[in-house]
Amino acid sequence: MFMKVERYLVRFVSVIIFLSLFSCSKDDRENTMIQQETSIEAYALTYDEDKVVAYDKVWRIVLNEGAGSLEAQRGDSVIFDYAGYIFSSGKGALFGTSKRDIATEAGLNQDVNLFGKKRVKLGEGSLIAGLDKGLAGVKAGEKCYVIFSARYGFGPVQIGLVPKMSPLIYEVWVADVKKN
Repeated sequence: MFMKVERYLVRFVSVIIFLSLFSCSKDDRENTMIQQETSIEAYALTYDEDKVVAYDKVWRIVLNEGAGSLEAQRGDSVIFDYAGYIFSSGKGALFGTSKRDIATEAGLNQDVNLFGKKRVKLGEGSLIAGLDKGLAGVKAGEKCYVIFSARYGFGPVQIGLVPKMSPLIYEVWVADVKKN
């Protein structure tokens, strides 16, 4: 009987320790994302206020205004080129691009099939959440940065050249917006 209680107690304590370690890890991740978002916001505030759009902790900084009045919304198609960087108070290390000249200049070796304009339908889940949210409101001809924490990036998973828990900044050249 004593051995049975002892085994139960050991299992119970093990579960409590596991749960406390998991919650600390979750708290640490949340604190990291809050720090990233604070840093991103501080960076965005270095631009003119009328050039910065913030939505749900995703920032878009308009570098060159687009043409016309058609703004991309959920369900619309956006055709664009991009260069993705690790955010480090601005553009850090390049991890991917759709533009061959940027990849060549940076010495980035990537599959040639990745070059060329991307066409995506906003809100269908074909982009990481931060980029999907950040492209809402863009116009044809716009050049912008879309910046977000690991919360809307790849989170606690390393993907290719992107370390886990990395904030990201995408430089985006919007070629066109199509209503669907």
